Amino acid sequence: MIKKIYFIGIKGVGMMGLSIIAKQAGIAVAGSDISEEFITDKVLADHNINVYIGFKKENIDDFFKGLPPQEAMVIATGAHSGFDNEEAVYATSLGYKVISHGEAVGLFMNGQIFDRHFEGISVSGSHGKTTIGGMIASCLVRLGSDPSFTVGTSEIFPIGAAGHFGQGKYFVAEADEYLSEMNFDRNPKFIYQHPKYLIINNIDFDHPDFFENIESVINAYKRFVANTGEDSLLIINGDDESIKKVIGERERARSLTYGTGDRNEFVIKNFKEEGFGSKFEVLRNGTLLGNFELAIPGYHNAKNSLAVIALLIEIGISIQDIQRVLPDFIGVKRRLERIGEINSLLIFDDYAHHPEEIRKTLEALRLAFPDKKVIVIFQAHTYARTQALLSEFASSFVGVFELIILPTFASARDTKEHGVLEDNEFVEKIRTIQANVKLIETKAGVVEYIRKNISGSDKIVVTMGAGDVYKIGYQLAENG
Repeated sequence: MIKKIYFIGIKGVGMMGLSIIAKQAGIAVAGSDISEEFITDKVLADHNINVYIGFKKENIDDFFKGLPPQEAMVIATGAHSGFDNEEAVYATSLGYKVISHGEAVGLFMNGQIFDRHFEGISVSGSHGKTTIGGMIASCLVRLGSDPSFTVGTSEIFPIGAAGHFGQGKYFVAEADEYLSEMNFDRNPKFIYQHPKYLIINNIDFDHPDFFENIESVINAYKRFVANTGEDSLLIINGDDESIKKVIGERERARSLTYGTGDRNEFVIKNFKEEGFGSKFEVLRNGTLLGNFELAIPGYHNAKNSLAVIALLIEIGISIQDIQRVLPDFIGVKRRLERIGEINSLLIFDDYAHHPEEIRKTLEALRLAFPDKKVIVIFQAHTYARTQALLSEFASSFVGVFELIILPTFASARDTKEHGVLEDNEFVEKIRTIQANVKLIETKAGVVEYIRKNISGSDKIVVTMGAGDVYKIGYQLAENG
């Protein structure tokens, strides 16, 4: 029986969620990370989870205090050298079991570690999985199902932390296709999940440091789908050609489709953006189910909600209850989040770091605020992605009033072999399509530039990227 779990890289959003689940399940938890402030710091503190600053052997000794190996576990994230991290190597030498975050999510979903049995709900896709996972968790909480969940952010609005151990039968997990660990466990993270319900929202080429091309991404999804049993349900975006290649080889599991095309089982119609939300109709096999509302903007989010609606119907929730609880979801941390304003200038933040995500976010902002000019502060994430998708990035900002580029936020997994694109090269490539673009080297420089040059209620500032660009928005709003 596991009595203590130690998390190496506990400030990561996925690790934070698991640590909360374990603690609420009665297991003692702690972890380590760097001193830099993350969006998870406050949530971890609110749950009284101890975070050691820095990676040291002494942390392992202090936390476990000679606990027998069979009663202890260490979970390591790939973000801090994975199984090569000093703490992971030391824990292994003491006989403690060390596993990756990906394996841990599958272990938790299985439930055996908690002496429980869950019906797993895995949410996968290159884009939208955090929003869909948060939406499912929010709806199930509002419906009184008390689900367990771990979603890839720090907070789900308005239900709180993005990790929870519930008394209900469902376990909702974000299913990430990225590799589990750089050197010793190069399986896609989601390969450890064996869900009863599997949502695949889309398949796109991303993570070029791991996947060679779109076909290798598709092959990873084929492996994941093979984890489903005969009683599983696949809920898939029927508009996505890559998903069709995955599902075409899977005949055992039952599946249903959602999307915009009339051949899908669940279809969205008559979408209307209303303020910072939307209204739309949903048809099932050509029959109107009803009108639905969301409190978050964007056609892509309305389409995302089709997966949630389909899932909830399949587990026995009435249309009326779905219509009632869906608008209660008001987003997740770092997904088109309104940060505040400075002198009537609205400030938003978004995690978009792939060209397709950037396009969808900007489209949602334009629909929600058609009369406002959009200023984007973008921080590319990883040299590998920036280099591989350079042309797509260049065209993704078309139509913005002004674009400010920060230096690329390098991942701990970035290496020279991935190719290092100079930031001025990135800017020049974008400038061939988007004229009003500039490189500012520091976050402090961006804050100063915005304060001096951007003002007025006719404009919106949005920070974008998977790095620490979001801190600019808080600095502007707090000192406005």
